[in-house]
Amino acid sequence: MSLLGRLRRGLNPAGGSKRASFRFDSDGLATNHYSPFVDDAAFNESYSRMRREWFPDADVDVRWRMWLLTQIARQCSQIDGAFAEFGVYRAGCAFMIFETGALPASKRFFLFDTFEGIPADQLTKSEVAADLSGAHADTSVDYVRERLKPWADQLVFVPGDVNQTLTAQETGTLAFVHMDLNASAPTQVALEYAFPRLSAGGMIVFDDYGWTGLEAQRDVIDGFVRDKPEQVIALPTGQALLVKL
Repeated sequence: MSLLGRLRRGLNPAGGSKRASFRFDSDGLATNHYSPFVDDAAFNESYSRMRREWFPDADVDVRWRMWLLTQIARQCSQIDGAFAEFGVYRAGCAFMIFETGALPASKRFFLFDTFEGIPADQLTKSEVAADLSGAHADTSVDYVRERLKPWADQLVFVPGDVNQTLTAQETGTLAFVHMDLNASAPTQVALEYAFPRLSAGGMIVFDDYGWTGLEAQRDVIDGFVRDKPEQVIALPTGQALLVKL
């Protein structure tokens, strides 16, 4: 079969005029391509337990994002340095990183968040329009601490606005960073802090890089790397990846 024929059949395997049923169709992404987590019983069990806590009132399927996040984190597990997350919310992502064994027991995990929602000050007009002010307030340090209790010895909680906390907290060398602050101003501050501490080969995953309504954050990220040899790699999940050279 020709390449064009395979492409057409991939869009509609039955060969008819109706839309194909996709192997994965959620979270802004529909695909018939190999989705490795679909048949991974252990991953799906961990995801189900995470989702019940993270999205208690909604049936949300973000497995492609979670699979990429955990696999990239695992890739960084042998690189020198700690892990850090900027924007923790209810610790769903941190939970999955631990649950899937992506973080070695020898590494610390720094958790940066207000744990009280996104501050209203410094938001752009577009971020206010996207209802970011006060968003993700249904969390707390105590909740996250309990949620991640099995890994308590590895955790370093850094509660508060990153504009204040990053001047007082030292992570040391970093191997992996998950950037999920939603808003552009704290993302700029966190990037300026984290990137110089990233080991060669270390990686940053941006959760919201491609999402509509959060373009101001993407502009900050693109502007940050503009004069650097590293390139931001946009992913079809809406995430992006940055690898330190």
